[in-house]
Amino acid sequence: MAQGIMGGATSYEEQSLGDILSDIDKWIIYTSDRKKFIIEHKERLHKNKFWDKIPFDFQLTILTTISYFDTILFDLELVRTAIPNNCITEREVKLLRNIGRKAVEYNNEYSRTYKGDRYWHDYGNPNFRVAEEIYGKGRDYFVTMQDAGNAAYRLEDYMEKGQITNNTLNISGSVTGTQIQQGSINSSQTMSVENDFDYEKVITALDKIQRIFRSVDFQEDFGEYTEEIKKVVTETIEMVQKQEEHTKIKKALTTIKDIAMRVTSSVIASGIIEMIKQLPIW
Repeated sequence: MAQGIMGGATSYEEQSLGDILSDIDKWIIYTSDRKKFIIEHKERLHKNKFWDKIPFDFQLTILTTISYFDTILFDLELVRTAIPNNCITEREVKLLRNIGRKAVEYNNEYSRTYKGDRYWHDYGNPNFRVAEEIYGKGRDYFVTMQDAGNAAYRLEDYMEKGQITNNTLNISGSVTGTQIQQGSINSSQTMSVENDFDYEKVITALDKIQRIFRSVDFQEDFGEYTEEIKKVVTETIEMVQKQEEHTKIKKALTTIKDIAMRVTSSVIASGIIEMIKQLPIW
């Protein structure tokens, strides 16, 4: 196996395309195995009624991990298909790089959400041991997958390079926050745009909420409000991606919070409400 023993520390600089493909094959198997493991252990926690004792932050980490496994499997399959067909593009490099970047984020998140509030850490309880195993296996997985980012840099050497073309840009109406330089080739410009509204943190929160939609727990808790909140979250994500007016986005976030407030006795709903309230935009 090309990948080293230390997760995230493998150098792919001198490794071949075959080495990268070998690691991707193993990552696909590894991801499937870890997904099965965490789902089974989560179901055990539900069955033994220990799930509700786990803080929402760590519940959310587990739920989003299960959903993200499907994304990783889909993306790795795209990269694996492109390599033997000699059609590696910027897309495949970006997919692999994103897996590595998200693995770093999840590794940090596991530590923060599991250790953040230790009141539920009951080391003599066999049910707690199940949750502890989810933490260990989940974090180990994302430590390992940090190497996907290192592999992406090497994969870039095999990428099909595009050609530079001259483009004509037609603008109608007024433009703000844009810098255009005429009559220059291979030039670079620096522009600073001040914006107090933190679009990045808003989209991160919405992304987490959207991932929870795939869980059985969410659908059971939200019942008749399931489709309504899905629709509003999707529309809000589109607004944030387009960086629309702040007041419009805040209004949509308030609507999401209001829908969640209609769901009583739900840890997921309470977590969504708290996540929105803590956004640094109010």
